[in-house]
Amino acid sequence: MSGREDIFQKAMNDGHSAAWDQEWDKASAAYRRALQEFPDHPKALNSLGLALYQLGSLDEALRIYMNVAKLSPDDPVPVEKVAQISERTGDLKTAVDAAMRAGDLFLQQRDTEKALENWVRVTNVNPENAIAHSRLAQVHERLGHAQQAVTEYLAIASIIQRAGNAERSKEMVKNVDS
Repeated sequence: MSGREDIFQKAMNDGHSAAWDQEWDKASAAYRRALQEFPDHPKALNSLGLALYQLGSLDEALRIYMNVAKLSPDDPVPVEKVAQISERTGDLKTAVDAAMRAGDLFLQQRDTEKALENWVRVTNVNPENAIAHSRLAQVHERLGHAQQAVTEYLAIASIIQRAGNAERSKEMVKNVDS
């Protein structure tokens, strides 16, 4: 290993030890040292984001997670963190968009529980989000969770009916019954 790699690894280890002890100030300082060696290292950035989140530095944590999401577009974790922090800070549009994306990414990785969790977050923030209800219904149906699937299909029918499309709503309820 080169000198930079040694410094990076020691700083990451120090950060992980401090995080384990929930000493978030020390952890964030260590992760910042690691990032001086490799500024775009996704694991170091994710770790710093978590430390900052634990310290209550939500704005900086959000910026870091947004950066990691760009650096690692197939990793659902930073996108999920963007959703969680955005919801907590009241940016509900970003929270919904990020949770939808995180759900899709988790599903691509075959982590259906995390996908469902993110889409449920969407429906909690925005109960009228038919796309999230649709994804929940489809995954529950595939998993054999009949009651949950029916509940989601009925939620979609209700959304469509409130939107003024009674005929489409009846069609959906009829499909649920069959």
